[in-house]
Amino acid sequence: MSRQEPSKEYIEYICNLYGDIYDDRIEDCRPPAAGNDFRDPGEEWRPGQVADHKSIVAFQRELKAIGINLSSSKIRKILITGGCWTTERSREIADLFDLYTSPKVDGGYGLSEDLAAKKIAAELEVSLVTVNVNLPYRNVVYNLENRSKNAVRCARYKERKKKSEQK
Repeated sequence: MSRQEPSKEYIEYICNLYGDIYDDRIEDCRPPAAGNDFRDPGEEWRPGQVADHKSIVAFQRELKAIGINLSSSKIRKILITGGCWTTERSREIADLFDLYTSPKVDGGYGLSEDLAAKKIAAELEVSLVTVNVNLPYRNVVYNLENRSKNAVRCARYKERKKKSEQK
């Protein structure tokens, strides 16, 4: 079973609805990570200052109000693909992905996309899901054995629904 990627038009549509570009080098409104109270925000942004962009959750609510139900990770992936969302993590993963999938003659490793994703996950000590969510849409890196719990639940639900419709 393969997942269908959103069309270029759909990605552009969602990005136009978002209507902004988020780059954590310019502004960072995230709270400090657990156990990491020291975080350097972007040069332009100062603590207590109102963020200039919509959060993913606020945007998700806006989309839901117009009948578009997408998970926050799907929204983030679409915005990354459309060039509207970039973070230190997404840039790091994209750079490593490009290095590992580049042909050896170009100084890369020449790995397949799924092996590159696994290598990045191991190197950064993150899940394959994290790697996948932070990469723009491509033709591979789907249907890996380590799907999110929600993806597994959704797949089980779809399978049950399909079986009940066949009866």
